[in-house]
Amino acid sequence: MKKYIYILTLVIPAILFTSCTESDDEFFASKIVTANNLIDVNTTANDVTVSCNFARLLPQDTNPFDLYLTSTSEEFFFNYTLEKKNASGNWEIVPESGYSKNEVLGTNQIGEFISAICQLDVLETNYQYETTITPSTPGDYRIRLDNEIVSLGSKDAVTVTIRTTVTGVDASNSLEFTIL
Repeated sequence: MKKYIYILTLVIPAILFTSCTESDDEFFASKIVTANNLIDVNTTANDVTVSCNFARLLPQDTNPFDLYLTSTSEEFFFNYTLEKKNASGNWEIVPESGYSKNEVLGTNQIGEFISAICQLDVLETNYQYETTITPSTPGDYRIRLDNEIVSLGSKDAVTVTIRTTVTGVDASNSLEFTIL
């Protein structure tokens, strides 16, 4: 009986000290950095262009932060939505069939929102994305952007999140515009 009590006094504390927590950072390597004005939005009378271009060596307070070396990722992504005001004055997400897109740099994955995928250039110095969206019908539109850019496919390396600001939008990261 003393043998079982001895074993339990070793096992119970071991279980308590190795119990799970809700913090993902304890299990997955992640790093958050900050850089301003990495995403840009511009409109014309016919379309809206979303672009993002940032250096692999992201400037920080003391030393540059090497995004590729840390994340091993050749792609980073951020999300945005395109919405149109309906006759009732409410905003509705525009389906992919409601606009055409011209991908100049990077790619897009389309679902409920547009995932903008910034790709590392051939010289491995910059992550780049630029897409121009031309809505199919005239009306009032709004584009809303997330202000975090996240490494994609980091595998066994560190997942990097870049908190940034967006130029060309209001304080809520939205831009309303009219297509004629």
